Amino acid sequence: MKSLLAIVLLWPLVSLAAANDVPAPVTAAVQFNQWYIAQIARGKAPLTDYAGLSRYVTADTLQKLKAQAALDPNVYDVPDVDMFIKAQSVGDDWQQIAAVASDVDAACNNVYIAFGKKQDHIVIDCMVKEGNAWKVQSVANVAFSRNLPRQEP
Repeated sequence: MKSLLAIVLLWPLVSLAAANDVPAPVTAAVQFNQWYIAQIARGKAPLTDYAGLSRYVTADTLQKLKAQAALDPNVYDVPDVDMFIKAQSVGDDWQQIAAVASDVDAACNNVYIAFGKKQDHIVIDCMVKEGNAWKVQSVANVAFSRNLPRQEP
């Protein structure tokens, strides 16, 4: 009986400890995507909210975003999808965001973020440490369409 009581009393601490085992880059990526999708749901344009983005995105990437926004799309080839969600629009249930995988390479901590109940749209957030914070450096889409000709050996 005492052991059962101890388990009941300590279980919240075990759960809290397990939640704290999530790597910092993963937590930062999820928080960024939650903020980003919430802004879109409110009818705002987070891609041009540089002050808001600065909490989550590296300074170098912000400079590149600003430079890209200044380009004339009639003259320059600019992306036709949102840089951070790799889509032209969001799904109705995309406020459900989950990190489904992570790995590390020489350039960054890659965090795989899934959107929606079915988790069928997944992006890879390249997270790097800037100062004391983990921030998004770039984003890649897991699903892609071949847009280069096949190279023959």
